[in-house]
Amino acid sequence: MTTETLLKIVETQLQETSNMKEKSSDFIRKVVHLYTLRLIKGGTTIPVDFIQDVLEDIENDAIEIFRKKTYGYLTLEEYRRHKFKQKNDN
Repeated sequence: MTTETLLKIVETQLQETSNMKEKSSDFIRKVVHLYTLRLIKGGTTIPVDFIQDVLEDIENDAIEIFRKKTYGYLTLEEYRRHKFKQKNDN
């Protein structure tokens, strides 16, 4: 898997407005979960001894992407309201 795949997951989840009150930490946890599932479904084997390290690396990458994507907004909710207000206001 690539960073591009993780980026796509973050972007897709940022557009998910069904839970506007979602906390950033819950968002990151969900992204890590989705990415890890893709890894496993894609046939990637993660040795048990290294699973925690792999999850931490994925989480760190997800946080970095999240911060870059939501730069200038104080919360995930604020970002979603601003970026997707036309969908919610009409």
